[in-house]
Formats: sequence, structure tokens, C-alpha cells
Amino acid sequence: MNDWYQMTWQEVGQLPAQGMDCAMLPVGATEQHGPHMGCGMDAEIALQLCRAVAAETDVALLPTLPYGCSIGHSQRWPGTLALQPKTLIDLVKQIGDWVYASGFRRLFIINTHVTNFAPLRCALEMLRAEHD
Repeated sequence: MNDWYQMTWQEVGQLPAQGMDCAMLPVGATEQHGPHMGCGMDAEIALQLCRAVAAETDVALLPTLPYGCSIGHSQRWPGTLALQPKTLIDLVKQIGDWVYASGFRRLFIINTHVTNFAPLRCALEMLRAEHD
């Protein structure tokens, strides 16, 4: 598996030269899920799914983004760490720019939190417009 976290910068740089032009960005959330489940479940699901895919494919696995757009959960419940939609857009756009600069030409954004969809779609359109 090509786990970005575990690789040196030289190893990451060699991947595109060896024909690997794809990277996966797991995106979840850190939020309350009631008393029965940990706050990191969305991020953990994204990570485990992407690890399984990376183990079977030639796709680099980027570090998991554990924060998402969870502002609808309100601040009534402790444990939620939410980003504003515009913050998530900017964050994913900047990550995509750096992935592109590292030589990767396709970025798969794997989302496991429903209210991340719109901001992630905006970031994707911005990346496509700049790097397509």
C-alpha cells in the first residue's frame, strides 16, 4: 500500500514517475453520534474504506481529513469539531493543489459524511478548473 503518511518525500515523488498518477483523500467528520458511538466514526469509516482500496490498487492514500461540515449538529453536544463550508472548500482545494504539485493528476475524494458533499463538490470544481 502506498500510504502517504508512511512514505518519505522521495518515495512519494517516485510514484508518478512509475506510472501512479492517482491519489485518494479520505474525508470524514468528527462529531457527536449519540452515546453509543465514538466521535470519529465518519473519519474512521473513510480511512478503513480507503485503506482497503489502496491495498488492492495503485492509488496513493493521502492522510485522512477528520474534520467536516457538521455545523448542523449545533453546539449542544460536546465532541463535534465542525468546519464552515467555505473552510472545507479552501482546505480541500489547497490539499489538491499540493497533490498536483507532487505529480499526481487524478484525485479521488472519498467522503463519508453527507453534509460534506456540497463543499467537496465546490472544491472539486475549483481543482478541475485550475488543473484540468
